Amino acid sequence: MLRYSPPVSRRRKQSSGHPAKRAAARTLTQEPPLVRAAAATPVIRGLRAVAAWVGEGVAVTATGVPRPGDIPDLCVALGLEPPPVRIRTASRVPWLMSLWSVARAADVIQVRGRKARPGLGLAGDALETWRNAFVRTVDGNDEEFIEGAEGGALVALQVLARLPAPAGTAVDENALEATIREAAEAEGVSFDVAAGLELLAFFGAVARTPGQVTLTPLGGHLLTLLHELTPA
Repeated sequence: MLRYSPPVSRRRKQSSGHPAKRAAARTLTQEPPLVRAAAATPVIRGLRAVAAWVGEGVAVTATGVPRPGDIPDLCVALGLEPPPVRIRTASRVPWLMSLWSVARAADVIQVRGRKARPGLGLAGDALETWRNAFVRTVDGNDEEFIEGAEGGALVALQVLARLPAPAGTAVDENALEATIREAAEAEGVSFDVAAGLELLAFFGAVARTPGQVTLTPLGGHLLTLLHELTPA
């Protein structure tokens, strides 16, 4: 069982001669690999789509979530299949609500009164946005012990970090779950293992294949970030 330790060449096509297209190509190739990786994650694609949908501002419900009549349009904007029938609350679309919560936590959108407006969360590059979104989503309450999906995600990262070569090493998912549950019992807290791994996959920190979990380079970057944020 995994052991838990407490936290701590084809020819290239000729590029267009148009100056704007050449500049765009240079910008793309000059971006560091982690920035490109972050931009390709489901969470960053989703956050950008939410921000585009909100635009200069959009009305929301009294509880600060999208209005039922707007949910089909928002689903289309996010590339989701709209609900087959009219729904009365956005909570009936869990993935949408999860993304909306992350967008609020990361200041991609701000909700005041019955209006959602753009925030400053997308002001930096994709990696900066990605980092802020993860930290504010997982550790936003500044609790001593983080439970649920957030706790499961953090402990999974800790376990994966203790592998001989963590990045790119596949781990048996059942063994990982057993280790996280062992950690939960030791700490007297409750971790949602499945939801935690889904959260990490949503952020592109792990890659999941049937029965296996692999820490990605973004996950390795996240471990370094969390280590820097943890008081000595």
